[in-house]
Amino acid sequence: MGKKERSNIVRIGKAIRANKKKFTTTLKNCSRESIPGELITIVREYPAVVPTGSEFELLQDVLSSTDNVYYKPRRRREYQIDSSQLRSWQVKGWEHYADFVGYCQTWGLSHHTQDLDFIFNDEKEIHD
Repeated sequence: MGKKERSNIVRIGKAIRANKKKFTTTLKNCSRESIPGELITIVREYPAVVPTGSEFELLQDVLSSTDNVYYKPRRRREYQIDSSQLRSWQVKGWEHYADFVGYCQTWGLSHHTQDLDFIFNDEKEIHD
């Protein structure tokens, strides 16, 4: 017995369907991944700290002995930055996902460079 005869039309149809499925899933993944994350910045302000004891005396001596020198206490600001919502391509410095993918494809980097992925996937890391 010889080889089973296959229709070229059926073979082309299967190839097209497989390629179409592959294209649509990668397009969906690309569209999901391209939604940028958000950098959350919280600014807390605290009232100015007034010097006490010997610091206050030294400050008064300096202010009284020199002209055009004033003491203006400033509020203390504390900045808290949360970058956990950012995507890995944003952490790497890219503004647009399409630019990042184009760079990776141009330089032949597979899987869009996984050099910083260990930061986001600590539980998947294998510890020996």
